[in-house]
This record gives sequence, C-alpha cells and structure tokens, in this order.
Amino acid sequence: MQRVGLYFGSFNPVHKGHVSLAKWVLDNTPVQQVWMVVSPQNPFKINQTLLPNEERFNWVQMAVEQIEGIVACNAEFFLPQPSYTIDTLRSLTERFPTISFTLIMGADNVLGFSSWKNAADILQMVQVLVYPRPGIDVTEIIKKYPTMQLLQGVPLYDISSTQVRRLKEAGEQVADYLPEAVAKLYAEGATDDGTVRP
Repeated sequence: MQRVGLYFGSFNPVHKGHVSLAKWVLDNTPVQQVWMVVSPQNPFKINQTLLPNEERFNWVQMAVEQIEGIVACNAEFFLPQPSYTIDTLRSLTERFPTISFTLIMGADNVLGFSSWKNAADILQMVQVLVYPRPGIDVTEIIKKYPTMQLLQGVPLYDISSTQVRRLKEAGEQVADYLPEAVAKLYAEGATDDGTVRP
C-alpha cells in the first residue's frame, strides 16, 4: 500500500517552514507522499480570522507545485464544519482504500491530544509522526501513545503563520518567510474584487 502523510493546517498563510517540514518528512520517513490538508476551521481556533478557503488552498498549491511528492489537499472543504481529524481520516480512508495514511502533527498538539474527538480511534487508525516544537517536551506524554513516534533530527523552523500576519499588519516585510510564488500575492493582500484586506 502507498503510504501518505497527512499534514493538517490552516496555512494562514503557508510559509517556508510548512513546506520545509513536509519535504523533510518526505525525505526522511517511509512516507511516500505528503498531503498538505488545508483546514477550513480548526475547532480549537474558532476565533481565528482565516483568509478565504480557496485562497489558502491555491497558495499551498503554488508553494508545492514544483516539489514532487507534496500535494495540496482540500478534502476538508467538503466535510461538515468545524473540521475534526477523525472525520477526515474516515472519509479519506473510505475514498482511498489502497492508501495507508499517517498523521503528521506538531508536539504542541500532543499536549492536548486526549481532548480531540475520538482520540483513541485516531490512534487505532493511523500512525502519528510528531515533529518537535521549540520549548515543548512531549517525551513522557508520547510514551502513553504507542502509535506515536517523535521525529528525530527535524530542523526547527522559528516562524509561524501568526508571526507572519503580525509582521504584515505592522507594515514589515514578510517575503523572506514565504514561498516565492506566494510572497507577492500575500504582500499585496488583494482579493478578486480588488479590495484590500488589512
């Protein structure tokens, strides 16, 4: 069976750290493809202001189109909202029965994993690859979850979408943090009707 890693995120906006992590997983684990799953709404971030779904998805597509093995995925756009990982996993497993899925998550998510919807079912369905986050030690917590594996040697990317948005709001340049194909569009901040977002 083909092994596909599912890397969920708002990608609001997608930045170089996202893409670099996906490529590292592709190059250093048994995963044969990484699908960057653009989430319409994270149930733990209900108050977060998101750029339009299609815009975020298109930017992820642009960011990875030259990288073989990394794919933008909009599967959650067609599922009930808010998005829950277990529901997405069930849907994708049903649609792609010949694919073995692996979940890719950050160490910060491990801290609250027990509160996820049907967390035990997720662990029965898929292996979970955990990438480190600066300042977060989940070594002991992961021991409670036999199907979780903490990735070793992953470069730490000291940037987040939140930081990118704050820098842009402050009038700072953000192009260095964004894939080249995305940087100009995000800096302009223009929608299809010509209006400009803050």
